[in-house]
Amino acid sequence: MTTVEAPRRAAPAPTAPPAPGAAPDLTAGQVMDRVRAYAAGLPARAPEIERLGRLPADVLDGLKATGLLRAALPSRRGGVELTVPQITRAVDLLARGDGSVAWCAAVALNAAPAAVHLPDEAFTELFPDPGLIAATVLSPTGRAVRRGGDYLLSGRWTQASGITHADRVLAGFQTPDGTPGIAVLDAARVRVTDTWHTTGLRGTGSHDVEAVDLRVPERHTFALVPSGTHGEPPRLRADGLAHKMAGVPLGIGRAALDSARELLAARRPALPRPGVPADLARAESLIGAADAYVYTTLEEAWEARAAGREPERGTAALARQFAHRACREAAQLLYDAVGAAAVYTERTPLDRCLRDLITAGRHVASAEKVLDGVGELRLGGDPSSPHLL
Repeated sequence: MTTVEAPRRAAPAPTAPPAPGAAPDLTAGQVMDRVRAYAAGLPARAPEIERLGRLPADVLDGLKATGLLRAALPSRRGGVELTVPQITRAVDLLARGDGSVAWCAAVALNAAPAAVHLPDEAFTELFPDPGLIAATVLSPTGRAVRRGGDYLLSGRWTQASGITHADRVLAGFQTPDGTPGIAVLDAARVRVTDTWHTTGLRGTGSHDVEAVDLRVPERHTFALVPSGTHGEPPRLRADGLAHKMAGVPLGIGRAALDSARELLAARRPALPRPGVPADLARAESLIGAADAYVYTTLEEAWEARAAGREPERGTAALARQFAHRACREAAQLLYDAVGAAAVYTERTPLDRCLRDLITAGRHVASAEKVLDGVGELRLGGDPSSPHLL
């Protein structure tokens, strides 16, 4: 077992949080424009990102400069006001450039619970600058015992995406009384174990992290209370963090379609087999159907929650799972349609796209188990999974 020597960056200089009610320095439209421009340069960096197994420093700095990573923070904490569909579309745009960058961005946005649940003093202590990035593993696999006003925290957390560039770690744990909680840790104080040798999403650096009797002030922990307790807007709801993950397969699927279309157009006089044009069209229809399903569902859910109503449980999860399945099927069709040329990773991203989709689809928020949960809901059951929203 080996540990990862993550490149440590100097912490950003602290900046004062905006005054209550102050307008953010970026609008949603500006963030989306910056994401679109930034994503256009990612395909050229994608082979390097996969080879390194992490995001290079300048790629990470470019991502931060878009303002997207502040989209999950309240405005009083320096956040930018994006809706859930906008955040998902931003992740989608990033994934069209590189799946690992998109995944890391989506995971970093999961720091929203800390911004919502921590008292002002504790949040400012942990996040003196909104540019600090958190890796999040919210499953309560850690264990804690009390020592005065602190906890001694021990545990191992798997697949901590972005840990190679994270400043903080949001780690789930069981409190001494058995209730789940979240601890916000300094990433420099956890041990990173070199485990991320995978089929796809290799550039996310999703290694395991460990802690043994790590002293954590109780003020740096919080419980995930039922949504609405703090009056947070829908984009900040802790129970809806999985929604934006649908952007990952949609963007990767579009990247595969773009690449296959370009390759096949150049070979149109001598296509590999007669059915190739139909497979290209079939793949486009699968990705288009998934796109429409996801964004229609998210828009309806956003409108319902903004109006104080709860959308039908399970619908967004079903659309998200369908997006993973449909885009993976589309990428496989495109891979087969292109033929032997698909295996040359320096010529086309098709191989990486297919592998990234396979790996992304194993995430608990999008795996086939979601279908069991939604089906149970529709038959009158009440499954407890937080990923069925």
